[in-house]
Amino acid sequence: MRAESMVGRAAMNKTPIAFGLAFAAASLSGREARADVSSWMGGGAGYALERNRVIGHDDFATAFTYSFGVGSSPLKPFVFGGLFRGTTFVDLGTDLGVALRGATGGFARGDWGVAIDAGALWRGWRGSSYGAWPLQGVVTVGAPWGFQLAVGTELGTLTGGLSARGGFAALEIDLLRLTVMRQGATEQWWPNPAPAGGHEPPQGAALTRTSGFCSSALIE
Repeated sequence: MRAESMVGRAAMNKTPIAFGLAFAAASLSGREARADVSSWMGGGAGYALERNRVIGHDDFATAFTYSFGVGSSPLKPFVFGGLFRGTTFVDLGTDLGVALRGATGGFARGDWGVAIDAGALWRGWRGSSYGAWPLQGVVTVGAPWGFQLAVGTELGTLTGGLSARGGFAALEIDLLRLTVMRQGATEQWWPNPAPAGGHEPPQGAALTRTSGFCSSALIE
């Protein structure tokens, strides 16, 4: 009885130790994942409409878009970050600004996904007759191979001046989603052995590793 009691106490002592070690391992894994960031650097061209608020006239213009930024780990279901964005309207002027971005993990990993940006712009052209310091919202639908469609709008103002009213649509390619961030289905044609953040683990893999770790610790 004494020996059995000692064995029972030993097993009880190992149980919290095993779970403690498993929790520590999971926490370390989480910290390592957070050390990796998502990156974006894209550009493209399309068409835009901007309203001259002084004379009440809508002007159409060819638009060139460009942006770059960073975000949280691409292995998460949702990625959050920030970026710099610029839009050049031919024969009108150039908007420059910063924005917060929320994106799906698929978008960050260079696969199908969506990103939503919200920010503010500096607009110093044409005497602010097209609005000054407008707010901007952009929705970007991402596809494999770095291709994406961006649709944006400029509204309101951060100052007491004229409010902006306009928008654009552009076909873009993101060079980082095409290269260092890319993983998924496209790898059967062009493998990427070391994408930023590492490959996305198969579903259930993390749970299996943790369960196995706990079982091994309990047996020992």
